Amino acid sequence: MSKTSSLPYIRKKGDKNYKTLSDYLTYIFKAKIRKKIPQHYFVGHSHADHLDYIKKHSELYPYFLKLDIRKFYPSIHHKLLLEELPRLHKKVIGKPPSRRFRKHLKSEIPDFLSQLPLNKGLPVGSCLSYVLSALFLLNLDWKIKNPFLRQVDDYLIFCKKKKEPEKLLRNVIAPELKRLKLKVNEKKLKSGKFYKNEVSFIGFKYYAGYFTIKKEKVESFKKKIIHLTHLTKKRKPKKTIKLMNDKILGFGHYYKHASCKKDFTNLDAFCRKRLRRWLLRRKSLKPEEGNLTLTNNNLEEMGLKSLLKIKERFDGKRGRKSKKSHKRGKKLESSTNPSKFIDLREKGHYHEQKLMLEKLKKLTSLVEKLEKRIEKLEEKL
Repeated sequence: MSKTSSLPYIRKKGDKNYKTLSDYLTYIFKAKIRKKIPQHYFVGHSHADHLDYIKKHSELYPYFLKLDIRKFYPSIHHKLLLEELPRLHKKVIGKPPSRRFRKHLKSEIPDFLSQLPLNKGLPVGSCLSYVLSALFLLNLDWKIKNPFLRQVDDYLIFCKKKKEPEKLLRNVIAPELKRLKLKVNEKKLKSGKFYKNEVSFIGFKYYAGYFTIKKEKVESFKKKIIHLTHLTKKRKPKKTIKLMNDKILGFGHYYKHASCKKDFTNLDAFCRKRLRRWLLRRKSLKPEEGNLTLTNNNLEEMGLKSLLKIKERFDGKRGRKSKKSHKRGKKLESSTNPSKFIDLREKGHYHEQKLMLEKLKKLTSLVEKLEKRIEKLEEKL
């Protein structure tokens, strides 16, 4: 038997052949799961719904248990999965499996599982893997009586008493995971109090009633921008800006629900800095003019999106704008009046004239010094 830590994650891009099967399984189980566990991720809730759920239940349930399953996708045994599905059908739906369901259990699902070695594991990125992984732990979800949130193999369970997380882990979770031949990731296992201990879930960090972005997610976003704006990348500026915008819009709309104005302003500055560096290395732009023409407004005109603007629009829709932000908005409107703007090329000419004047001053000072030395030499002679 191979160790859990050494099991590989196998990725699969397209999965059109098994789309009808995944839709069929979703149709059977979805309605029953919604009745029993309305907050279940399989029902189709957004991450914003999960964040609201955490805020509401952290007041009634002050303690939490956060756990993660070690190498979940590679550790799913095919034999156990095929045995578990008919049991779940009878337990959740209340009827024995239909003829169509039995047919899928004998032919299509084993055919899908046969693509992987060692008789265990599910490929990452497949729509059928998403459904089967959700159903594989459904019996554990049914046994947990406390309010909880689950995202694939991440659990956040809400508790009323201090010793409740330990009892829940020992009496309910550990025996069920042992039956399914799964192990808890001890590095990510955590329990505590919401207003004293930080807890991370679906990329957000929750502490003292506020959501922030995890540092790992910020660093991974920066790495993506660095990869796109590497100096060896030879492509048109529009293409680079489009690729950057895809990352900015995805990251911004996902994390706009958090308290992240400071993070977004810093990341905006980082994106502009990387883009300027990439553009100035192109032969079409001169270095002297580039520093002047590539202002924040100019980059925005070129099409670069802003994380901070995504956050401000979202806060504006929810009525979160403060009086200070209104004043700042008015100042920005007055400052961005096109009639008060000076053309960037004119600014460049002014800069060139200043440089010329400074050079002339240096030359005149040198000439004056030379004249004085000549006078002194003449007097000596």
